[in-house]
Amino acid sequence: MKSSEIETRWWGWGDVDKTYPVEERPNYIPFLQEKLGIKVDRVREPDPKLEDLQIREPRIPKTLVNKLAKVVGKDNVATDKKTRVYHALGKSHRDVVRARRGEIPNPPDAVVFPGSEEEVVKLLAIAEKESLAVTPFCGGSSVVGGVEPMDGEGLVGNISVDLRRMDRVLRVDAESRTARCEAGIWGPELEEELARRGLYMGHAPESFLFSGLGGWIASRGAGRQSTGYGKIEEMLESVRMVTPRGVIETRNVPASATGPDLNRVICGSEGTLGIITEATMKVRPLPEVYDYRGLLFKTFEGGVQAVRQMLQGGSWPETIRISDAEESSFAMVVRKPSSNPTKEKGLQTALKALDALGYSFDRGAFAILGVEGEKSEAEGRMRRIQAICRKNGAIPLGKSAGMEWYEGRYNHPYLRDIMMGWGVLTDTLETSTTWDNIMPLYHAVKDAIRKALADYDSKSIVTCHLSHSYVTGSSLYFIFLGRLAEGREIEQWVHLKEMAGEAILANGGTITHHHGVGYEHAPWFEREYGAQGMEALKGLKSALDPAGIMNPGKLGL
Repeated sequence: MKSSEIETRWWGWGDVDKTYPVEERPNYIPFLQEKLGIKVDRVREPDPKLEDLQIREPRIPKTLVNKLAKVVGKDNVATDKKTRVYHALGKSHRDVVRARRGEIPNPPDAVVFPGSEEEVVKLLAIAEKESLAVTPFCGGSSVVGGVEPMDGEGLVGNISVDLRRMDRVLRVDAESRTARCEAGIWGPELEEELARRGLYMGHAPESFLFSGLGGWIASRGAGRQSTGYGKIEEMLESVRMVTPRGVIETRNVPASATGPDLNRVICGSEGTLGIITEATMKVRPLPEVYDYRGLLFKTFEGGVQAVRQMLQGGSWPETIRISDAEESSFAMVVRKPSSNPTKEKGLQTALKALDALGYSFDRGAFAILGVEGEKSEAEGRMRRIQAICRKNGAIPLGKSAGMEWYEGRYNHPYLRDIMMGWGVLTDTLETSTTWDNIMPLYHAVKDAIRKALADYDSKSIVTCHLSHSYVTGSSLYFIFLGRLAEGREIEQWVHLKEMAGEAILANGGTITHHHGVGYEHAPWFEREYGAQGMEALKGLKSALDPAGIMNPGKLGL
């Protein structure tokens, strides 16, 4: 079964047949109760069942549905409740709260599944003629409101254009190490197709199992290995995008000086200019080894300096993740204990020995270090990088800690739905800044999140880690937990986002490193982009989408 054919939760994250095995971690609930001052005495299930949901009827006439069906085939246009609900929201906290309440304010009037670029061209022509907004959809994992259908000015309805049928690898050039793919291919299928040819792209965001190439490009996403391989814009060689005014295609060359870079214009456009249909991506040989290790730094600051030194010194890991003390302690307390009493006793003895040497998960910084590639090269790189870490106060913890993280790296999003049922607010936000500003920004944002939760009478857990790093700086990825303000869940979250967003811009960060803008981040995006930048962006949209049908309401457009 293809990933895009798996039934996913319309009211939460992921495969309906999977969840996070919290029962294997007996300290989870006691820890949250102690730290947040809550009592988990019941589980709050989503209120409505899909069959009980009340959503507005499609606003477009049957004749127009038939016109769409003539383009894509009658089996590839849907107006039923289930399909419309699945395409009505993304996966942000606001989205999940509304879905659990049964509030679906903006369902698309129809969902269309084109099978070719030619069909996309025809669909946009119909949409423009009939005054329909068009929301591109490629997995739907947006956490910033990027896929929620909105009605633009003067438009009478909205169609969601789901690219999942456009999922072919069109051409692989092993000599040049590029692969031409349709934009609707999802992560697992893309890597499976490349692996058959001994190749690998290595873009693996947390949403990897339920997201696709077009969405990655449109939102300027980053994968877990972006420190080594780059964000999606660094992987993009060329791209085709259908706009209401025609097709834009960039040339398949490694570099060019022919004016402003259209690849970078299309990257991050979030469906506001057109629909990405194909892309040529840079690929690499399938790694011979995936070497992931755990380390423990004495301090978070020491870990930050180690990352800076390794990257500025030319020793690049594919993955380097440094957790602060709050995140490191959390992970250790709620870990899955060994089923073998002897092993568990041995671990406790080892932790005491580490503490005697000055290494503690309560005070230090747990790190994941990952190197991929040809065996001898990867081994040498791992030695050099670990040497830099040791000079900055790290002690190696071995492969088992690293591989445990690697093997479970796609499971954590399921926790949010579980915690929401316990009455816990948990969400994430991310930013980036230069090395000289990492610690000031880190403290400012943590303080803002704590203050925002306290404003709703909640204690807090606010953790952070470096997740994507560069020669000049790094991202900061915050995970926060608090007591959910029942009945005011969205207001609480909006207040928190506003406080954190203001702290980020006031202290030299960017409002988003890889989650995108959508409409959730639009107010800060417009300030960050600047008045003249917004005028230029609006001018570009006016030239390519004069009727304003493409994903209205996103990017402040």
